[in-house]
Amino acid sequence: MVTLMLIVAVPLAVWGLIWIIKYFIRYGAKAVKKKNLQQEELNKMKIEDLK
Repeated sequence: MVTLMLIVAVPLAVWGLIWIIKYFIRYGAKAVKKKNLQQEELNKMKIEDLK
């Protein structure tokens, strides 16, 4: 019974960790992209103000 639990639990734990890592990478990339877009908007506004 214990070996059956290990056979089921270990792959699920590994899969869960991989999924969490992928999720954080994706979420982090979106946050960086959004920040870059906001920075570009600020830069455009600064250039327009200087004209």
